[in-house]
Amino acid sequence: MTETGKVHLVGAGPGDLGLVTVRACELVASCEVLLFDNLVNSSLLERAGSDCELIDVGKAPGRHAMPQEEIAAILVKEARAGKRVVRLKGGDPFVFGRGGEEMTILRESGIPYEIVPGVTAALACAAYAEIPLTHREHGSSVSFLTGHEDVAKEALRVDFQKFATTGGTLCIYMGIGKLESILKELEKGGMCPDTPAAVVSQGTLERQRKVVSTLGSLLAQVNEAGLVAPAIVFVGAVVGLASERDWFSSRPLFGKKIAVTRARAQSAELKALLEQVGAEIVELPLLNVVPEVNKEIASEVFAGLGTYEWIVFTSINGVREFLTLFFRGFQDLRCLGPARIACVGKATAEELNRHHLQVDLVPKKATAENLAQALIESESLENANVLVVTGNRNRDVLVEMLEGIGHAIVDAMQVYATGFNHLKGSKEAERFCREGADAIVFASSSAVESFVEQQDDLALEKEAHKPIHCSIGPATSRTLKQNDLEVHLEASHANLPAVVEVLSQHFANLSE
Repeated sequence: MTETGKVHLVGAGPGDLGLVTVRACELVASCEVLLFDNLVNSSLLERAGSDCELIDVGKAPGRHAMPQEEIAAILVKEARAGKRVVRLKGGDPFVFGRGGEEMTILRESGIPYEIVPGVTAALACAAYAEIPLTHREHGSSVSFLTGHEDVAKEALRVDFQKFATTGGTLCIYMGIGKLESILKELEKGGMCPDTPAAVVSQGTLERQRKVVSTLGSLLAQVNEAGLVAPAIVFVGAVVGLASERDWFSSRPLFGKKIAVTRARAQSAELKALLEQVGAEIVELPLLNVVPEVNKEIASEVFAGLGTYEWIVFTSINGVREFLTLFFRGFQDLRCLGPARIACVGKATAEELNRHHLQVDLVPKKATAENLAQALIESESLENANVLVVTGNRNRDVLVEMLEGIGHAIVDAMQVYATGFNHLKGSKEAERFCREGADAIVFASSSAVESFVEQQDDLALEKEAHKPIHCSIGPATSRTLKQNDLEVHLEASHANLPAVVEVLSQHFANLSE
């Protein structure tokens, strides 16, 4: 008989991945079945294992949400099959999330369960909009209400007139669709039309928007601003402490869409840096990076590791794939031998540092020519054995300069291949064509070449959505120009922080 599994009712928070609990991340990564709502951040779903069964039970355009009875039946069925099940809900499972109903069914069915709370939307949206829910002088109580808990019923389930005189702060979930009725009921109950009120839409996400107004004027201003669900309505004296600008929307790239063209597996760092300064990411993974090595060459290189005087790395991908191969055959870093290490730039050096390897040489500018010149100027290349770790698209200039000018004996070892990822028909391409972006970042010449090859498939529906081009450095800029693409921005240094800096400065200047 199969041992019964376990169900975890998990809060996914309000949307910002940074507000997801550590426990929630652990469970998503280890579960075998994952049921999720449409408000769950898709980046959190990417943390699920490759063998995890993902079941979308949320409502989406053109599709109704899965009935609650069917969701509960799946939870019980999968747990009885011995599986680790996660029911992932936006916000907190016990705050208008029907987690209580699911808990009761699991208990009655004899299914073991765990409840993992999440940051509920009212708390998060208020903090990100600078609305203090309590204040010693303006309000010492908070009420969580729902404007539309039962989708089968059109009438309001909450008697808002009764809450008109309770004082404190009202936090109304799912209320934007019934906003006119809710505001009327509060006024009928005796609440003054001048009472501060606000709506925060898409809270904690890069597309967050808010309207701060009064009870009597809120509806007109929300309609004029075009705010949409999901949204939280706040009513009470504390709302008067909010301002039009806040810490969240004051970040330099807030409200800007930035297209990222790196390979999906390589884009996490750039995405994180951009999101920290408020950007909304449009993913365009134009490249695929996969391990690719000639086994005979690898065997010869690793057999003679102790003979190299320099090991040269031209990219982060090269570091990762080389060390993966190295540790398959060796258990000790000392087996690398006495070779000194050089790399093309600081980012590549930092990847080596993570493996406790010190880098002896990094050129001031991250180009193959500058790396070669720095090695030549070290006066250590004459008849020296040098290993250059490369990918399939690395330029030949590095090896040519080391051999021709430096008189080194060079072995080149390809450890990965970069290929074009064709996006035609993908969700990413469709979104880019429909929405465009404010800027598109090219972090390599390969990304430019892939973009050029797919230009017809990435044609924008509206010219007004055309992004500016941001290059990571001179080599990438050169490729853009060779393909008749304008270079609007170039990072001061060929690294990701410099890319974010030049974008932030550009859009800051535009807003002045």
